[in-house]
Amino acid sequence: MEWFNRYKEQLGQVYSQAEQTISKFPEPLRTLGLTFADKHNPVKEHSGKDYICSLLPYWIKEPSGISELECGRLALANVYGMLYFFIQDDVMDSQPSSGWKGQLALGNLLLHEMLNVLRGLYPSDSPFWEYYNRYVAAWAESVTNEDSEDYFVSDPIRTAGKAGPVKIASTGALLLAGRTEQIEKLEHAIEIVLMTLQMADDYADWKEDLAEGSYNGLLAMIAAGRSPDESPLTEKDAENAIYIRGCMQQYVQFATDNHKKLHELDAGASELVDFHSYVLDHLNHIRDTLESNKNALLKGGLNYFVTNSTLL
Repeated sequence: MEWFNRYKEQLGQVYSQAEQTISKFPEPLRTLGLTFADKHNPVKEHSGKDYICSLLPYWIKEPSGISELECGRLALANVYGMLYFFIQDDVMDSQPSSGWKGQLALGNLLLHEMLNVLRGLYPSDSPFWEYYNRYVAAWAESVTNEDSEDYFVSDPIRTAGKAGPVKIASTGALLLAGRTEQIEKLEHAIEIVLMTLQMADDYADWKEDLAEGSYNGLLAMIAAGRSPDESPLTEKDAENAIYIRGCMQQYVQFATDNHKKLHELDAGASELVDFHSYVLDHLNHIRDTLESNKNALLKGGLNYFVTNSTLL
């Protein structure tokens, strides 16, 4: 994990700066914001480890040629943006509650801080803002239409749209360096990585997503393989597909194909590729463990496996 370890000190400084700003928010948003930032700080052992949002500016620092100061500012903007979009996702995926008021208010303060940082880097007439508008519009379209248009089945790369605003940092870096000819290729590389990352999240969250009715690529793939006249997918149906029929073979093949595409693209961001290898290795481990357990317990142990597997 050299793609992470070599930047831990810089990340710690960026999060410390973000926390200093959040600590000036009015209560209870100060406490809520500091808790939320701490939860997603990849340097902390207990964090959710959302690496790409915080680390992308560092991964493209050398390929783009931006300065250390510019890299740190983009990382700070991405941290504020990450927290803002995470709050939006949390609100959209949860039932209405009184907690929404504080979350939405906090989200707007974080968005304000992100824009403050970005305005210090890009004047109002910079083409950066056209890219910014496009990424946010793609995010809005994705969170609204991914279910009705069945993105993972119809056009899998579109599942990257929900995390598309992370590209603000990479495109922003290339614009600062005057390397606009590299933007399209790097955009595509990041989308490939985001798709595979979403696949890993969808495996981890499939039970929760099924219960809440949230779109999930793994569940969408399973449902697409069923007869149109079958009843809606149940938890038992999904368990049978994942733990008995071996659908993870097909699922992980998508990610393996993504890795090949990423290498062929040769976008020049080696640490981004290394991170994708890390995510792919995780998915391969899940698939191999499921297959190993299934084969070992095939004779008389399937019921125990489905009921007690730590991978459920």
